[in-house]
Amino acid sequence: MPWSRNTSWRQGSVLAQNDFQAVGLTDTPDADLAVAISHDCDIANDNLDAEPAVEFIFARILEERNGNYTHGKNPRILHLDYRHEGKSVCLELLASRKMMVPKNLLEAIQPEQTYTLMASRQVLQSWLAARYRRHALPNSLVERLRTVFGYIEKEGKKNSAGIVSFRLSYEPEGELTPNEAYELWLSIVYITDKAEYGSMAQEIAQNLKTEFPKLLEKTQDSGTVDLRQCEAFSEEEFTLRDMRDTEEYRIEHLSYRTDPPGPMV
Repeated sequence: MPWSRNTSWRQGSVLAQNDFQAVGLTDTPDADLAVAISHDCDIANDNLDAEPAVEFIFARILEERNGNYTHGKNPRILHLDYRHEGKSVCLELLASRKMMVPKNLLEAIQPEQTYTLMASRQVLQSWLAARYRRHALPNSLVERLRTVFGYIEKEGKKNSAGIVSFRLSYEPEGELTPNEAYELWLSIVYITDKAEYGSMAQEIAQNLKTEFPKLLEKTQDSGTVDLRQCEAFSEEEFTLRDMRDTEEYRIEHLSYRTDPPGPMV
């Protein structure tokens, strides 16, 4: 049967391991499943000259998720919740492990129906896009905030279950000489699922404000940064406009400079 717009494949659908060989996937080290990541419109397109294949990403089944890799916090690794035979399971997706499956091979295969995506597909979509839209910070700002970023990473990993993201904005854009100061605004966005996440995020914000001058002392030869704001916001309070006006600081990042590596949000 030729590929049809009525295909049951969708973004987030799962390809079972026992179907790997049938669709030409022979080199699959340490992979339990594969997850379709092409957009629904591209998957449904029956013009095989325009869209001849569906993109997948290999996945491993984990016993438990790691909060550092949920909600798209890390651009290289995503822990995504599925329901499998009535139980919650976590799939680990690695951004580097993508591959294309021709539709003429996939058309005879059905998605593994025992797996249902529990998280919003927006989490998957945002994570896929983040790898290409990360914003590189100026090297001079990176160097000034080196110990601050270290502090943020430490607190973020320690409290990963309740934090959606650390977001920042700064002025001016571009590189500055050591005698010129940057202005910085920091926001800690927390999940509202549990009441204690709010107080946790507020404590992180307050501690960061207190520690900020001491952290900057370690990089004072590179210049200074004026902290204009460091506040905690719930995911309900943080608006779309706030997201447009800020950059997300991610756990893994690089600046324009590759040696030595520096942060990219």
